[in-house]
Amino acid sequence: MARFLIVGAFIAATIQTFVPASIANHLSSLPVLSLLAMMALAFFLSLCSESDAFVAASFTAFGPSAQLAFLVFGPMIDLKLGALYVGTYSKGFFRTVLIVVTAVTLVACLWVQVIWG
Repeated sequence: MARFLIVGAFIAATIQTFVPASIANHLSSLPVLSLLAMMALAFFLSLCSESDAFVAASFTAFGPSAQLAFLVFGPMIDLKLGALYVGTYSKGFFRTVLIVVTAVTLVACLWVQVIWG
């Protein structure tokens, strides 16, 4: 798990260093885009689910619902699992799983954002 934590911390630090704060603040102020951005980050980072919380917590510009989207989406769909799904099942299955998991995570995290702000 340590290697995933180190790689995740390195990537999070790199993103926070090279992405201007104004872009992150603007993106975090848009509810749907902030959730989609954190979900996309979870997909491409493909971290261990045990180190996701440390990486998600480092993105303080994004609210708790966007961090929750990162934590929920990452263990269900990422690059490694996508390759595994496509190799084991058909591409249509992966497409269906990707659409359903994205929609359910997005709607649930939007509800969390509405209820708890």
